Amino acid sequence: MAILMLAILLFNSGGYRMLTTYLEIEAEHNLIAELDQDLYDESTLLHLKVPASLPYGSNTEKYERVNGNIEINGVSYSYVKRRFYKDSLELLCVPNAAKAGIRSARDDFFRLANDFVANSNTKKKNHAHPHTTKFSVQDFTEAHFFSWQFSGGQSVNIKRSLVRSTLGDDFTKLLEHPPQV
Repeated sequence: MAILMLAILLFNSGGYRMLTTYLEIEAEHNLIAELDQDLYDESTLLHLKVPASLPYGSNTEKYERVNGNIEINGVSYSYVKRRFYKDSLELLCVPNAAKAGIRSARDDFFRLANDFVANSNTKKKNHAHPHTTKFSVQDFTEAHFFSWQFSGGQSVNIKRSLVRSTLGDDFTKLLEHPPQV
């Protein structure tokens, strides 16, 4: 039973990430196999043109099959064909919908798993105590204020609480007479 619980704990801590990564890699391999057999819709291809100023670049009229991928605005595209034509590199790409679906499910799962505890705590706090109140020691003790005016025009305020201090009464009597300037 303990081994089963340990396996569940390990799967919850890192197994989901490994599983979704494995599924993404498998989706990538399946798409490459379909592209190698020309099983794709020509209307879904994205045409990318990148300037490539090569001094002795070769111009090719026909596209050649190439593997690779690029991510644009969170969408993963896999290369289908490429060619060097005049002064640019032209790529034809197809969106990898299976990989995008797996990533979306992974991100949603992790967002929900991580936000679940935070959302449940904030909801409980908001319903139980809608107002935040801070208390300090001065709210529960009475205080006396002493104010002195010096000859330079500066005033000093000293606050003395009615709570008995550890310094004793002799020190507080010294505070009643301001120092001479």
